[in-house]
Amino acid sequence: MTIPGVGKVSAICLLTLFNKYKDTNQAQITALVGLDPTKRESGTSVKGKMKISKNGDRMIRGTLYFPLLSAIKFNKKIKALYDRLLANHKPKQVALIAAMRKLILISHAIYKNKTVYSAV
Repeated sequence: MTIPGVGKVSAICLLTLFNKYKDTNQAQITALVGLDPTKRESGTSVKGKMKISKNGDRMIRGTLYFPLLSAIKFNKKIKALYDRLLANHKPKQVALIAAMRKLILISHAIYKNKTVYSAV
């Protein structure tokens, strides 16, 4: 809960995920939440856009949406990432997904290292 934007409900949701899958790395946590990119390849139409897989836990993605919007306003690291992606002409939804992934990875690193969040 030391991360700006993460409240009680989202912290409980993340802690449940991290406790359930203790020995996971960043790529595995991203896949468990369903934020890993997947390419749409169907027959000859291989020009599809990249999308998130949505194979992971839908509840966690839904629970973290509003804390993400709060983190974009109040968390310097998340805001910098979001603003940089928008400045590079990425769609808002892509920037939101990237920021959500960053928020989850920061939370996972704090849980693994048993530290407190610092915005430095």
